Amino acid sequence: MKWNPEILSKFVAPGISDFTSATIPDLTDEFPQASYWLVNHFLNSVFRTGFKDRWRQVVIAYLRRAQNAFVAYHNSSEITANYLKGNEPQNPKIGAYFGVVSSWENFALQASMAMDLIRWLNQGQGVFVKNDGTKEQRLYQMANLVKHTASAVSSGQCKESDTLPLWLSNDGLHCFDHALSYAEASEILRELAIGAEKFQDPQATHEKLREEDSM
Repeated sequence: MKWNPEILSKFVAPGISDFTSATIPDLTDEFPQASYWLVNHFLNSVFRTGFKDRWRQVVIAYLRRAQNAFVAYHNSSEITANYLKGNEPQNPKIGAYFGVVSSWENFALQASMAMDLIRWLNQGQGVFVKNDGTKEQRLYQMANLVKHTASAVSSGQCKESDTLPLWLSNDGLHCFDHALSYAEASEILRELAIGAEKFQDPQATHEKLREEDSM
């Protein structure tokens, strides 16, 4: 059976009939410690030195969100590839597609929470300025739309053709008013991972800050 693309777009996701491929960068070799950031932080804190209270709490929260985002991103990559394998675009595996979307939504939500925590760790300076159009702002907005879909529908931000708050194309992730390429998503994850690599070792972080203060 082949479904009319307009029916699929209206009741499943915009452009699902054109979704046939996805090139998603893999960061697992670049960050082999990603699965151990929280454990490493625990061991380094106990046997070397830890962060003071408040910092300790926010750092642990950041490491959780960064590690969750790392897992969600690579899980999303794997199930996206599985969905596309042998898929017939005009008779898509609808249940599997919604599973793929949910996984990418999880990545967006985890990354957005990590970005909120970065603002605290940077004494109020965030990774983007409101509506600046950067990849970070676009991903953050996607996460907000996932959380507040009803509000977007009520306000008219969601058009009648926008079936989901987040959907996929060959190029990347889409929401009501903007898009994010898979490469851009990987770049955001890389920055979060670099932060996690730093915060997993409180003593090394302290030493680096002292070096910067002496310059």
